[in-house]
Amino acid sequence: RLCQPHGAEPTPAPRTPRALQTGKRRDGKPNSLDLTFHLLREFLEMSREERLAQKALSNKLLLQSIGK
Repeated sequence: RLCQPHGAEPTPAPRTPRALQTGKRRDGKPNSLDLTFHLLREFLEMSREERLAQKALSNKLLLQSIGK
């Protein structure tokens, strides 16, 4: 175990290149997590679109009720 001076912050671990963090392996073949995260992104986008549509309808009804 290395001793560090009092109050010194530990040296951060080396960062991996961004290209390796995207979920694609070096050989370009997708791994099993790619499909999972793709589906998650699709479901999140669908949920966002549904929420925005509900908000738009709510706003429309509110504006109709106050006569604008």
